This record gives sequence, C-alpha cells and structure tokens, in this order.
Amino acid sequence: PPPVPIGESAKLRTGQKVYAIGNPFGLDWTLTTGIISAMDRSLPGENGTQIDHLIQTDAAINPGNSGGALVDLSGRLVGINTAIFSRSGGSQGIGFALPVNTVVRVYNDIIKDGRVTRGSIGISWAPNTKQETLKALGVDHGVIVSEVRKGGPADKAGMKADDIVMGINGQSIRNGDDLVGRVADLPVGSTATLQVDRDGKKMDFKL
Repeated sequence: PPPVPIGESAKLRTGQKVYAIGNPFGLDWTLTTGIISAMDRSLPGENGTQIDHLIQTDAAINPGNSGGALVDLSGRLVGINTAIFSRSGGSQGIGFALPVNTVVRVYNDIIKDGRVTRGSIGISWAPNTKQETLKALGVDHGVIVSEVRKGGPADKAGMKADDIVMGINGQSIRNGDDLVGRVADLPVGSTATLQVDRDGKKMDFKL
C-alpha cells in the first residue's frame, strides 16, 4: 500500500471527525470513528514526567490501538494513538494521540542523529508554585524563574531570577511542565519570544 500522507496537527479543531486504526485486543485492522474532543491535553508519564500537547478523541481506543494511526477525513495522518483514560481498562470515550507534528520532529531527529534532541532556554524555575503566590504577584498564570544559567539563551537575552514567564510565542505557560513542553516543540537553534512579567511590567524577550 502507498504511504499514509502526513497531515497538519496544528490545524486540528475540536469537533473535527477522525478515524482510529489499530489492532484492539488482537483484532487486526480495526477502524473506529469519532471526533477531536479537545487539543493540548497533558497526561502524567513515567518517572514523574508529563506528556504534553496530546490530542483527545472519543474514537474507541483500546489495548492494541497504541501505535496505530489517527487520520482525518482525507486519510491524512494527524496523530499516533497513545493512551486512554479508563476506570475499567477498556474504552470509555477518552483516548489520546500524539500530534503528527511531534511525531515527525522526533522521527527526523532519530534518523539524523540517532536520538531526540531538545532545546533549552537556560533557566530553572520554582516548582509547585501556588496560584495564591502568583495572584499576590499580580498575575494569574506563569512560571517564576529561580535561576538564569550564565551564558545561556535567557541570560544573553537579559532575563533575571524572579521574572515570571507567562508565555512563549504567544502561547500561555501554566507551569514548569508546560514550559518544558513548549520549548521541546521548537527546533534547536530557532528563535523564541518569551512573554515575561517583571515587577508588574510586561516585557518580551527574544532568545
């Protein structure tokens, strides 16, 4: 069969119809259908990590669907079926897929370098910052910078400890895992614009 054409996961919208292909419970070449229920979901992964930017779908996904294609109405690959949320172990209408944009980036890294390469902006942040703390600082979301590594991209751009990173390239940052996920989506060597609050003043830093 011909290769599946690659779609564009960044253009997916809630309510869009999709099909899931896989081998649930060993039943080869099973096709189920549903819609995009939500975008940019996060799930806890192994070793305390977090999987970000997942596609949520109500297409039936069961054990054996993992690694199968999630395609749009034109048959273009938009995601790779990855996980479900279930209290019974079977499909309850809450499935998740890795966006194809992430899949392509990871694939290209492995083919080129034999490993996945992720960028860094050279900061550390205060973990588990409470919402009350942010509100006291006059913001409703963001990550408080605890350290700026000398010579790193953030240092060269002029960022300082106690800056609050509120967004990157116009996308809101809710917590440290969110920031890591957004940075990981960017190619190494690319330029990012961080939206930062410094002592109540909104600033942009290009790095």
